[in-house]
Amino acid sequence: MAAPLWALLANATRARVFAVDLAAGRLDEVADFVHTAGRMKPSDLGDAPGGHTERTTPDGGAGGAAFEPRTDRRHKERERFARELAAFLGESVAARRCSGWLLLVSNPLLGELRAHLDHASAEAVRASEPLDLGWLEGPELSRRVLALARTLP
Repeated sequence: MAAPLWALLANATRARVFAVDLAAGRLDEVADFVHTAGRMKPSDLGDAPGGHTERTTPDGGAGGAAFEPRTDRRHKERERFARELAAFLGESVAARRCSGWLLLVSNPLLGELRAHLDHASAEAVRASEPLDLGWLEGPELSRRVLALARTLP
């Protein structure tokens, strides 16, 4: 029996993986990831303004003070979550547990996730949409995901 298509539904705080069974018209949950740091305020993550630095001018002289850009802790946490999800996708593809991926992931997490996929995982992506369906449950979730899966070649 061929491995099923898997759908990843994710946003910055939660990701769920479903096996898509088009013949039976149902989704079976495979995995659930919760990323609590995605809900935290930047101040709770340790986000602090940049510090004072000295610059030089093109002619080698002193240039005065400037502030370095803020370190965006939310971006770092989102990227860490994207790496975790990409590793899971990679392991699943390598173990042939799925035949391909449908990525339904909110922006900007979708772009960060795609940037961390290895070659085999990137090749296994059959479609991706910048959607956040994390708020859906039950029949409405199944209906929306199955409708998107049916449009795949």
